[in-house]
Amino acid sequence: MKEKEVKHFYNSKEWKGKRIEILQRDLFECQDCRRRLREAQETGTRLHGEDTKIRRAVEVHHIKELKEYPDRALEDDNLISLCTQCHNIRHGRNPKRFVRKKKLVSEEKW
Repeated sequence: MKEKEVKHFYNSKEWKGKRIEILQRDLFECQDCRRRLREAQETGTRLHGEDTKIRRAVEVHHIKELKEYPDRALEDDNLISLCTQCHNIRHGRNPKRFVRKKKLVSEEKW
């Protein structure tokens, strides 16, 4: 599948309807976040901060990529709901987490 065809697919009425259907099926919950919490509970691993939450899913991910498997584009078992962070991780677009630099405390000069 070429880029132009992929863009056309994602703008199609069929995809937009299927996307909403999959998000509703998964209760708008990120399935990777859900899996991470379940695995942590099973192994007794302690999670911290944002990793302890199931984030809201806003993306629908093709498990088998659309370009390589266009015939599976609308199959329910090939689609999964993900939050933006988990979707970026799946595609290798994991930006480094924002770390706020601490301001240096200057000496008081009276």
